[in-house]
Amino acid sequence: MPDKQKKTNADNHNFKVIKITNGPRFHFKAYYDIQPWDSTGRYFLCMESDFQDRPPGPDDLLTLGMIALEKREFIPLARTHAWNFQQGCMPHWMPSAPDEIIFNDRIDGAFRSVVLNIHTGQRRILPMPIQSVSPDGRFGASLNYARWGEWRPGYGYAGITDPFQGQAQPAEDSVYIMDLQTGNCRPLVTMKDIAGLTSDHDGRRKAPMHFCHLMFNTDGSRLVGLMRWWCPELAHNVYRDKLNIDGAVPERRHCMWSIRTDGSELNIVVNDGLVSHADWRDPDHIIAWANAHYDLPPAYQVFDVRNGAYEIIGKNSLTEDGHMSYHPNGKWFLTDTYPDHDYMRTLMLYNTEQHREIVLGKFHAPPELKGELRCDLHPSWNRDGTQAAIDSIHEGGQRQVYIINVGEVNRL
Repeated sequence: MPDKQKKTNADNHNFKVIKITNGPRFHFKAYYDIQPWDSTGRYFLCMESDFQDRPPGPDDLLTLGMIALEKREFIPLARTHAWNFQQGCMPHWMPSAPDEIIFNDRIDGAFRSVVLNIHTGQRRILPMPIQSVSPDGRFGASLNYARWGEWRPGYGYAGITDPFQGQAQPAEDSVYIMDLQTGNCRPLVTMKDIAGLTSDHDGRRKAPMHFCHLMFNTDGSRLVGLMRWWCPELAHNVYRDKLNIDGAVPERRHCMWSIRTDGSELNIVVNDGLVSHADWRDPDHIIAWANAHYDLPPAYQVFDVRNGAYEIIGKNSLTEDGHMSYHPNGKWFLTDTYPDHDYMRTLMLYNTEQHREIVLGKFHAPPELKGELRCDLHPSWNRDGTQAAIDSIHEGGQRQVYIINVGEVNRL
């Protein structure tokens, strides 16, 4: 059981932590912004690896499965060559078909996505991998995983060379929208489009750029994404306090862009500052750990993607980057921290109306697993907001999955 503490403006509550996976193999769930519970609440998407002490290579297989929660039994469903320890193989439950999942694999020399019926085993292969799935399940958003992996180890996949290798800013590198029924794909935005809108033209010059982290909004009408580029010569003018280990280093510049899924209204939400994790509050507003300008301090900020207007949330209490997601009631969000000086990660809730924080627990993170091998908590809500799930290595240094009962937050 992790340690618990009382924070400013917070009450003590008894939150039960339940371990749902066990060794000898290692387990982790999907990324923090992906729903791991199925529509019935009986099954939980989960991945299983044979090792955790090195990055996966081209020949390493990951087992994708689901936990039957009543028995806490892992049920294998498929194996894949397209995975990493931070986001796995991007497994999603298909919103349009409760018995189907979608995940990424490397097939016939290309990264693709696979739709699988968990009961019949029937599968169909789509031409591109997915990074995000629209709320109605009609579309997926795709990017260049080979390039992402080259410039940010731990997020791309091994086994395929970036087709634009050696090009700093390939004009044709694109984010695609894919119809998940037909497999039809169309480019939505190119690197040239984004590069032409960023304000850091002089500083960026020929800096290598890559797409990362795509998220559909709550009604599927917009997509946001991040662009990052490497500018070591400009590291001196970046605000350095509270930089984290997840890519937020002074040498790296960031922007968040937004576009309607019909290809209209492309704009830059955060221009050349720091942008890390994010979650949509509603169709037009997104919360992110970011700074509005590279020389300002980062904070939890809610942005209007239509015009870039923003407000800071929890200025005096939420002072560290985390993986955040809104509770279904919109009043709370769930987030975490990176390890402190005692190698403890903190899991917490924050009430946006009462400006109140509740710590759910603190979980030890052995320092030997760091960089792309680190085990972030990556907290996720279940569908009705009564439970949260995390990855953690606080018990014996083994990467496993835990559920925390937080049903009482609905009454707070």
